[in-house]
Amino acid sequence: MTSLRLLLATPLLLALAACSSLQKNSGDVDAVIQASGLNGQLERLETPLPIDRMDGPLALIPDEWITLVNSTIADNLKPEQIRSNLKSQLQKNLSASELHVVQAFYESPTGQRVVNAESGKTTGSRSSPGNATLDALANATGAGQAASLLAQHGLNDAIDVAVKNGCFGLGDIPMASLLVGVVKKAQLNALRSSVTTGVRQQYSTLSEAEQADYLAFARSTAGRKFLAARASVMNDAATRAGSALSGQLGEQIKTVCTAKRP
Repeated sequence: MTSLRLLLATPLLLALAACSSLQKNSGDVDAVIQASGLNGQLERLETPLPIDRMDGPLALIPDEWITLVNSTIADNLKPEQIRSNLKSQLQKNLSASELHVVQAFYESPTGQRVVNAESGKTTGSRSSPGNATLDALANATGAGQAASLLAQHGLNDAIDVAVKNGCFGLGDIPMASLLVGVVKKAQLNALRSSVTTGVRQQYSTLSEAEQADYLAFARSTAGRKFLAARASVMNDAATRAGSALSGQLGEQIKTVCTAKRP
C-alpha cells in the first residue's frame, strides 16, 4: 500500500515542483523586464519621429503630419502584448542562471545608467563622438531598430497619401512620381542617419568604463540572448503597428493636406 501511495504521489510531486519552478522563473522574468527599463523604451517607441521640422526635402512634411503619425503609431502599439511576448521569449530562451545575470547587470549602477540612456533620460556627452565602442554598442544591442521601422512606415505612408491627394501641389509637377521617389529616398536616408546618430549619442552619455562594461555584457551569453529576444519582440511589434498605419492615416492626413491648400 505504501508503495502504491508513493507511486500515485510521484506525478503530483513532479507537477508541483514544475509549477514552483515556473513561478520562480516567471518572477525572475518580471524582475528582469522591470530592471531593464522596458517602459522607457516603449515610450520612445510610441514617438519615433522627431517633432522638429526636418531639413531639405523632408521640410515638405508638415509638423501636423509628424504629430498625426506619432499619435497613430501610439494607438496601434500594444504595450501589454509586447511585455507578454518578451516575457514568453525570455522564459523560453534563457535559463534561470542567465536571467539572474541579466537582472544583476541592470540593477547595478552601470546597468541603471544604461537604462536611463536607452530611455532618453540622460543628456550630454561623456565620451568622444568617434569612439568605435559606440558603433559596437549600437550593433550589439539592436537599439533603435524598432523605432526606425515605425518611422519609415509612417513617413512612407504619409508621402503616399500626399501623392494620392495632390498635397503640396505635387500633382502639378511634371514627373511628380520621380520627385516623390527622390523625397522618399532622402527621407529614409535621413531617418537611418538620425537613428544611427541618436543611438550612438545615447551611449555617449556613458563613461568609457560603462560603455566597456555594457559591451562586455552585450557580448556575453546571457546578454546576447536577452538583447536578441528584446530586439526581436520590439521589431515584430513595430512591423505589425507599421502595417496597420496606412488606412488610419489616410483620412487624417488628407484633412491636413486639404486645409493647407491655398
